[in-house]
Amino acid sequence: MERLLLIWIKEKQLAGDSVTETIVCGKASGIYNDMKGKQAPEKGETLTPAKIFKASRGWLNNFKRLTGIHSIVRHGEAASSESKAGSDYLKTFASVIAEQEYIPQQVFNCDETGLFWKKMPRRTFIIAEEKRLLGHMPMKDRLTLALSSVAERDFEGFDTPDPDEPEPIMVDDEIVSPGKS
Repeated sequence: MERLLLIWIKEKQLAGDSVTETIVCGKASGIYNDMKGKQAPEKGETLTPAKIFKASRGWLNNFKRLTGIHSIVRHGEAASSESKAGSDYLKTFASVIAEQEYIPQQVFNCDETGLFWKKMPRRTFIIAEEKRLLGHMPMKDRLTLALSSVAERDFEGFDTPDPDEPEPIMVDDEIVSPGKS
């Protein structure tokens, strides 16, 4: 059963599919049940708790140790930035604000992020001979969001929108007012 499971994991790895602990345990139970179903039961044999296979965490840990499979994290963009560079930039940014005499209403922050609706698990199991997963392109079903904020929302001298009326948004380079056709 373990050899068949290892072959299945390798096939999933080559296909670029993620394989989690839950999936491995479920597949192991399925393979065991398929193999047990193909064997003819001996005359008068009954299934005792000792003959029922359960893909438990202990079984999985032994299987990982014996076969050498291990879990890795799928990487996308760098998840974190260098904290020293961030603190240095804060000092530089504060000096630029002071030198240019910007007021808080002129200081905006904007960042881009992605919203994935077909997100794949980040971790997957690979066989012992492999150190990393090659040739995998993650799904790109996503919506790109641009989020912005202002340091201080006190716009004296500007038209301040009514808080009860939704603000216009930009979709595909067109300004759209929510709630208006």
